[in-house]
Amino acid sequence: MTFGQNLQTLRRQNGLSQQQLAEQLGVSRQAVSKWELDAAKPDIDNVIQISRLFDVSIDELLTGEPFRNARSFPQPVEATSGKRTRLIVGAVLVLAGVVCLILAGFAAVWMRSIDMQTGSWYTDVTEYLWHFPVIAVIAVAAVCLLTGIFLLILPNRQNRK
Repeated sequence: MTFGQNLQTLRRQNGLSQQQLAEQLGVSRQAVSKWELDAAKPDIDNVIQISRLFDVSIDELLTGEPFRNARSFPQPVEATSGKRTRLIVGAVLVLAGVVCLILAGFAAVWMRSIDMQTGSWYTDVTEYLWHFPVIAVIAVAAVCLLTGIFLLILPNRQNRK
């Protein structure tokens, strides 16, 4: 719908003649007629006055389509929120993996010192890792590290495409 058709429709819906509209805007009836025929366009001040007079947005007045506010458009934040969440989860998993590895090392040394005090011991720390539940902690740490690294690298690979 053109501006002229829009103006004519709005004017008629509000029960105004071209002369009455012209008087309210402070222009000639011929000016309103030219606008409705799309032979001329009003200046920006008149567009603003018409928009206020008929209580429509300038966008709706000029295009004939209802005004769409910013909320009706997809937001870029929504598109990147999945990537951001993936990065945060990846970083947390890497951190958890590192903490588990450090704790496993301390636990193995601590178990070795306890066995030394009781009189039974193994020759090195790796034997403790195989004979005690510390190996499960190391396995969890490895899974956390690998998953976290994968999640951190994955968004970068998708951006290259």
